[in-house]
Amino acid sequence: MDMNPKAITLVPLISLDIKSKMKLREIRNEEGIRKWMYTDHIISVNEHLKWMNRLKQDHEEIVFAVVGDKHSPLGVVSINSIDRLHKKANWTFYLTETARGGLGATLEYSFISFIFESLGIEKLNCEVIEGNDIVVNLHKKFLFQEEGFRRSNIIKNGVRVGVHFLGLTKNDWLAGKNEIQKRYKEIFEKYSLSIRWTSN
Repeated sequence: MDMNPKAITLVPLISLDIKSKMKLREIRNEEGIRKWMYTDHIISVNEHLKWMNRLKQDHEEIVFAVVGDKHSPLGVVSINSIDRLHKKANWTFYLTETARGGLGATLEYSFISFIFESLGIEKLNCEVIEGNDIVVNLHKKFLFQEEGFRRSNIIKNGVRVGVHFLGLTKNDWLAGKNEIQKRYKEIFEKYSLSIRWTSN
């Protein structure tokens, strides 16, 4: 076991100070992140601030900053399109290029557990743009199943590309999470991850 795991905290985005909020804008604008987003233009300061202000009133989306042990944002993880009637939602995350090396897997495991165990969700969905095979395969390792592929669904750089649709049920997660915990034990032990959350 790693005696000095890296402390990672998921902090509600709206509670960050302005410096950290601006750092997240830089991360959102990294080319390696923008290329896999539906909207891939450079995000202006105004647009970034409007997005964060909107989150304060949005009851269908919860966004967390992934904050490292030096209190610097490393990325974003969010749950959106929350449907409380049907107990389903979508989720996504992205990390700055320097924050890889097992953090993505740790984040995926911890956040899925949080969604199913703390938010009352029973079906979790995500969408991945065609060509992003690394993320498709990562999700599948965490029990997501590919539920469809919508071809020529969006335009990226003037070219029509498809979108993978993946989904995971709470029952499948509860049945398989212990096996995932064993498989990724050494990676998970590199981090000490906590989620700052108070349910309303």
